[in-house]
Amino acid sequence: MNILVVSAHPDDEVLGLGGTLARHVQQHDVVYPAIFADASQVRYSEEKRKDLKSACLKSCAELGAQPPEFLGFPDQKLDTYSQIDLTKAIEELIVKYHCEVVYTHHVGDINRDHQLLHEATLVATRPKPGGIVRRVLSYSVPSSTEWAPFFPGRSFVPNWFVDIAATLPQKIRALAHYSSETPPYPHPRSLEAVENQAKFWGSSVGFEYAEPFMLMRNLVMI
Repeated sequence: MNILVVSAHPDDEVLGLGGTLARHVQQHDVVYPAIFADASQVRYSEEKRKDLKSACLKSCAELGAQPPEFLGFPDQKLDTYSQIDLTKAIEELIVKYHCEVVYTHHVGDINRDHQLLHEATLVATRPKPGGIVRRVLSYSVPSSTEWAPFFPGRSFVPNWFVDIAATLPQKIRALAHYSSETPPYPHPRSLEAVENQAKFWGSSVGFEYAEPFMLMRNLVMI
């Protein structure tokens, strides 16, 4: 299968589902990461943004994914674009890479860019006759998903879990390329906390380590 990963920022792709992406690659699926926002223009200098882009390239290579596609939308300003602009960008990627599975952000994340990409993804993957996409899942990003208030209908309640015991070391190595984005423990993006999160989700479903998802849509041909 061909897999599209819709991510707002460099590091979302590995924080949210690095172990799962590595498993996809092991199963001979082709993973296409798409980074929508141009690093963090509100916090970082141009040089630092280049460093983040380099880290993203190294991280994706560590996971065995294809080189990420950087779409260049401005960070924390996706709400200045119409939904159709974001939707069209996702639709073009789906057609370009013929993606059957799409991963996107959780709608209830505290980060507005994440929310907008989730909404645009659901529009871009609507199940029209002859559509390519068969499965859509949303993922959790530490320090964005769990920091949001718990509101009915917007909380992250996973119903799809991937065993990443065999690929967790690969995820941690990939994440380590983002040295500026992995503060010391107990920050939720620290390497130790990320491993602890995988252990928590794994233990909740009988695995040693797992990554959680919310299944948005699954089309099965019988």
